Amino acid sequence: MIIKKVMVITLFCVVLAGAIYAQNKPAWFDRPSAVYPDNLYVSKVGGGQTRDAAETNAKAALASSFKEYISNTITIRDSERQEGGRTVYSGSDMSQTIEATAALDTLIGVEIKDTWNDTRGRSGWWAVAVMEKARGRERYAAELNRTVNEINLLSTVTNGVSLDTIAKCRTAMELLPKAEIFALVLSMLGGPDRHSELIRLRSQVEQTMNQARAMPVEIRATGDVGGRIRAAFATVFTNQGFRTGSQSSRFVLEVKINLESVPGNQFYNTRYTVDAILKDTQTGAELLSYNIAGREAHPSSQDSANNRAIIGAQQKIEKEFPIILAEFLGL
Repeated sequence: MIIKKVMVITLFCVVLAGAIYAQNKPAWFDRPSAVYPDNLYVSKVGGGQTRDAAETNAKAALASSFKEYISNTITIRDSERQEGGRTVYSGSDMSQTIEATAALDTLIGVEIKDTWNDTRGRSGWWAVAVMEKARGRERYAAELNRTVNEINLLSTVTNGVSLDTIAKCRTAMELLPKAEIFALVLSMLGGPDRHSELIRLRSQVEQTMNQARAMPVEIRATGDVGGRIRAAFATVFTNQGFRTGSQSSRFVLEVKINLESVPGNQFYNTRYTVDAILKDTQTGAELLSYNIAGREAHPSSQDSANNRAIIGAQQKIEKEFPIILAEFLGL
């Protein structure tokens, strides 16, 4: 009889302890939306051995929910483009945008609303991270508008395209994935869908970039042998999308080639120099300079040494000038 009473009392204590534990456990622990309704908030719970760790993990869980939504949305859009023939995003655009989601590690407007130390269950600290949708929409709309305005400023041409237009458009292209992230977050928070606006903006930037790259660049080379040095520079420009050969271009690359025989021991020796300056004939500005020098030798004749010097200069131009030009253009 005594044993039965002890068992009943023990069971009662267990039930009572469980009830007290359940009462102490906050409602948001099992279902955050019970405290922070989904129509008004985005909320996630995270845990850790310390309060700081729990708060960090709660914020990370919230960021992950945004990243998952964005990744899934972009994947669907890219699939629609491939299957339906619609121009939405290319695979590279998609990967750039997904890469930009790293910025979501520090979401704007996230708050830790509450924490709880589970001393009874010994599971550590817990925290609930919350973003109020109305405030989030306001903040992300402002960030999106600011980024769109910056892209428009970079890609809008007022006095005709120039070489620096390419660098500006390149910067604008790099901002587009960031703008898409802001737009997707805004959409997740119940804001307007501005994806079509960004598609038009991307098209605008690409058109301006193409206009700039379609500008002809005239290449004037003196002291050349068989036009080979001029051809080496022309190849670099055409590989960047420019046209060459026009004699009425605003932009001119003036190239001076000098070959000089120099004394040697047993071989014929030629020292070469190539000096190139890219000029804006409209403003008179010297935009870019490039200089190389070297020395080549040949056992047979001076002409052979000269030919080898031209080949050496060609090889240097083909290797070095693409890098110099790309850096100048901001590519």
